[in-house]
Amino acid sequence: MRWRLAFLLALALPDLPLDPFHGSLAASLRHPLGVDELGRDALARLLLAGARSVGFASACALLALGLALVLAWRGQRWHGALSALRSLPPVLFLLPLAAVTGGIGAPALLLLLGLLLAPHLEPPLRTRLETFRQSPAWAAERTLGATPASSLRRWAPWGWEQTTGLLPSAWLGALWGEATLSTLGLGPGPDHDSLGRLLLEQLPRLATDPTPLGWAALALVLALAWSASRGTGDQNTALKGRASY
Repeated sequence: MRWRLAFLLALALPDLPLDPFHGSLAASLRHPLGVDELGRDALARLLLAGARSVGFASACALLALGLALVLAWRGQRWHGALSALRSLPPVLFLLPLAAVTGGIGAPALLLLLGLLLAPHLEPPLRTRLETFRQSPAWAAERTLGATPASSLRRWAPWGWEQTTGLLPSAWLGALWGEATLSTLGLGPGPDHDSLGRLLLEQLPRLATDPTPLGWAALALVLALAWSASRGTGDQNTALKGRASY
């Protein structure tokens, strides 16, 4: 989990300098993936785009988990609406909106993805919180008259552990949402370089004029998806193991 959160710093990284007069260079020892049309080293661009996409997904996942925690704790009255939202994947809401508006900027997309992912994360969080609410420890807290501040200090680490256990799932949903919209040309504009934007530029060329950057971007996206899926599976296995004790 920590490696995903470390990439939040990548959101503040500056763009690569442009040098169109020395662009469109083939791969070489100095530039292993070549140089794009605007004079940017393709390997540096791939690393920057990957770091920004991971950072964006981490920020979106944290926002979604925070909203899901609020819904799980206080959202009983909205169970019907949340069930309806969970019946469809978030991308199906984002695609028509992005098509109508001509694209969604990075800040708006982060907020929208967080709002759409939260209902999908709410059921497992609610299950864990209900188990806690019915435990003797919670009853003792209320019986002994513990203040909200003292209860928060005592149980915040446990709540953080329960919430962050869902981070890989939320992170993967945010990564795919941003990559899908950007690949379709409906995500953040050219000012927000990301893996999805690289795929938008490179995927049409893979069949006719493939570049090392295109294959590398596709491989990196698949590697990130695999790592997130593996982390989700490991987390589910760990949770089942705890439940068996």
